[in-house]
This record gives sequence, C-alpha cells and structure tokens, in this order.
Amino acid sequence: MEETLKISLSLLAILCALSSAGVSSPREAAALVFDDLLALDITGRTVSYLPEAVYQGQGIEAWHETVVSPFGGYLVLVDDMALANWEHPCRWVFVAFDGTTSIVEMHTPPIWLERMEVYRTSLPAVSSIDNRQALLDWFVPNPQTPGNDPEHTYAWIISGGANQGSNHIRYYGDVQFLYLTLTQDYGYTNDHIVICFADGTNPAVDNSSGGNSNPDLDGDGTVDFDFDASYDGIWNGYNQILSLVGSDDHLFIFTTDHGGSGKGLTNLPPEAYLNLWNSQQWNDDAYDTWIDAFNTISLNVAMEQCYSGGFLAETVPTTGSQHRTFTSAANGSESSWAGATMPDYDEWAYWWIGAMHGSVPAGGSYPGGALPGNPDLNDDGFISYGEAANRAKAWDSYAQSGQEHPQYDDDPDSCGDLYYLGGRIYTGIADETSEALLSSGLSCSANPFTGAAVVSFELSVPTEITLEVLDIAGRRVATLAAGELAAGRHEITWNAEVPTGVYLVRMDSPSTIETLRLVKF
Repeated sequence: MEETLKISLSLLAILCALSSAGVSSPREAAALVFDDLLALDITGRTVSYLPEAVYQGQGIEAWHETVVSPFGGYLVLVDDMALANWEHPCRWVFVAFDGTTSIVEMHTPPIWLERMEVYRTSLPAVSSIDNRQALLDWFVPNPQTPGNDPEHTYAWIISGGANQGSNHIRYYGDVQFLYLTLTQDYGYTNDHIVICFADGTNPAVDNSSGGNSNPDLDGDGTVDFDFDASYDGIWNGYNQILSLVGSDDHLFIFTTDHGGSGKGLTNLPPEAYLNLWNSQQWNDDAYDTWIDAFNTISLNVAMEQCYSGGFLAETVPTTGSQHRTFTSAANGSESSWAGATMPDYDEWAYWWIGAMHGSVPAGGSYPGGALPGNPDLNDDGFISYGEAANRAKAWDSYAQSGQEHPQYDDDPDSCGDLYYLGGRIYTGIADETSEALLSSGLSCSANPFTGAAVVSFELSVPTEITLEVLDIAGRRVATLAAGELAAGRHEITWNAEVPTGVYLVRMDSPSTIETLRLVKF
C-alpha cells in the first residue's frame, strides 16, 4: 500500500509539473503534451486533439466504454502505435484550463476520431489520387490455370472498420485487391462472393479520409457490397453464404480492419474479437459456432486484424472430413501493422494477396510490380494457402522485425498444400487417403424441405453412432439415432416440427464426425 501511494504521488507530481501556465485552446493543449509529455518525440506516434473544450464530468465514448472528463479543459489523444491497427495502447490526455493534466491509459480512440485534428504525426500523408481507380488502372488479370473450379469456390469477405474515423482507406484497398484477384485471376463469380463492408451501400461518408467507400470494386457499374459489417450485417452475410455452399464446395473467408482482445480490457470475456461497424464485435466463440455449420470440402481462413491469431484455435484442428487452413497477420496477443504500405493497404494482406496474384501495386514506400521472390515454392504451378502464408510472413517487414508474428496452421497436416484460391490442387498424383476424407455419407431426399426430412447414409461396417439435429446456434433440436447400427444403407425420417430456418444434422461415430446442412422452408 505504501509503495502504491508513493508511485501515485510521484505520478501526480509529474502530471502537475507538465505545465504551470494556463491553456487557452485545444492546439495549445496538444503543444503542451507534445513538448512536455513526449519531449518533442513523434517517432511512431500521432498527436491529435478534439477541437472544442470538454466540461468536467462529460462522458466521452470509446469503442467499448465511456471515459469521464476529470475537469473542464481539452482532450488530446496520443497514439503511441500510429502504424498499428486498433486495438492497441494509446493515451487520452485531459488538459485543464490551468495546465493540469490527467492521463487515461486506453486501447481505443474516442468514437469522435474523425472530428479530431492532427497536431503532429509520423504517418505518411494519404495519397491525393483516387486509390480505387489507381488499383483498377494497375491491375492486369493473371489467370491461374489450369485447375480453377469457379462452380465450387466461394468467398466471404468482412471489413468492419469500427466507425468512420477509424475506417481507413487501406481496408478498402485490401478488399478491392482481393476481389479483383478472386474474380479475374481465379474465376470467382460475383454471386459466389459475399462482402460485408463498413456501412455497406449507404452513400454517407464512411472512411477516415472523408469519403464514401465505392461499392463497385471492379468498375463494371454494379454494386459488389452485399451487406454492411455491423453484427446484423455479417449475420445476414453468413446466412447467405451458408445457403450457397454445399458438400462439394470450397469456402474462403477473409477479414480485415481492427481486432481486439479481452485481455486487460473492461469487456472480459471474450479472448479475441473482430471489431465491426458501429464498434460492435464478432467474438471468437460466435465465430467458432458459425463456421462449424459449413459443410464444405475445405474451409480456408485469412485474417489481417490485430489479435487475429486468437481465432486460430477455433479454426483448427477440425474433426471429420472437412479440411481447414488458417493464416493471420498477428498472434492472439499483438497488433497487426500497416507499415511501409500505409495508407493504401495493410502490409501483411498486401503481400498475402500479392502472392496469390503474382505481383503487387505501388504502396507507400514500396514501388510495386514484381514480388521479392517466387511464391510458388514447390514449383507446381499453383500458389497454395501454405505457400501464400509462408511468403507473406517472409516479406512483411514487421514480421521480420519481430513486432508481429503471423500464424499458420492446417488440419489434417499439410492439407494447406492441397488447396488454393481456385479450389483443390491436382498434380496428377493420386491421393486416395485425402479423397476418402472428402466424401460424406449424409444426404437428404429433399433440401430445402417443407415437412419431414429423410436423412440417409451408408455404413461400411456395423458402427456405434449418434445422429442429432442442431439449430444454427449449436443447440440440440432432436436425436434421430443413438446406438449401434448395422452395415449398409439407412434412412431416418425427421418430423421437423420446428420453425423455418437452417439446421445441421450431425453424425458422430468413433472414427468420424460428419455434418449436413438442411434448410426448412
């Protein structure tokens, strides 16, 4: 207690000593903080201020909490990791009219960030050119043939942005670069891609540069955004992609913008989450439940946001026949960085997508063009998920400096070498074991269905099984079978006296877990 008191008194003395002079404007408050608190050192930082005074007791909203002003005066934001995506350490410095200061340690900025004015920054200036059009002018299709399977490849892309002040143009750059790569290199059709982006198709200003994110990513005159990236928006996007994919398909999921972690914050749990529009969250537990509903051949996930590695354990390992890969810009306890490519793209995403495309656009300090090396490490003519993860890690400057640690894993082991954005990699070498893992015995006579559903499957040997129906939240609705069944074909009727919606039939056996998605009309 005595030691704590000494520390507190020392801190108070430091804070009070920052200035004995009065402060008459928010810019003077920022100058005081820059001069006295930061000792004129802006390295890696941004100092900004709210352009109007705050009053004592005023509540100022952060993303997940409210901070109360201790006195009348001004609010100065010190972003100590200006090149990193949120959430990360920052300081809210309240400066009283008499020069007294009070510091609140935070992990997010005020939701008014777009209104705050920059006093000093280490960030490169935002390009004055139309970044969207610049990418369209640069992009030359690089078709990945042979092997693309557009009939069976799907993508779900999410970029929440948090709010206008924190929805940086680089998140649009990530999504646009990826969208062009998917459609023009790998043959994805627009109706096989579901995009949840910031405020969706709302024409209002939605990015930190003061503009609106154009929903036409490829310049063909049609809208490519499907939903906004609020929680309701991604729920709608999820249900749409869930209704599209089946047991013969491959699904790729990509997320970018801001991530967070419950560690050290006021909203424990969850462990990790993606920040959505309006500062809402999609946490790792909900994500786990949602993705387990996908009954696809392969599920492949790439995440750019801070703390993105916190979603790894929810992605792999998996059970049953589905193959999964996961890659992220950071581990579960650190930020991801914009770095040298700021402000047009996030650096890790820039290299990951570039590896899949075969080249990169100009970005900040990097001139663009040819990649630093050949991403096709095994020289088989395909850029697998494993190879793209390897190259993004090798070329990301913050990964090489040890400030972020990109993650990669797959299950079964090495299956990331079998899949790429175009679907399954076939090299002419038979892989009977892998092919066997891809087959599912569950089927339904009619799907979607309106009344009863007849679920069928075939067992090669007598097997102890449990056959259950789950709702989309993972709650058991019905048990259709439990115990040993003979070898051969089985048909079991589910008298589905339940509301319309999406349901999962799950079969557990000692050797496998298989799922079948059913839609009741």
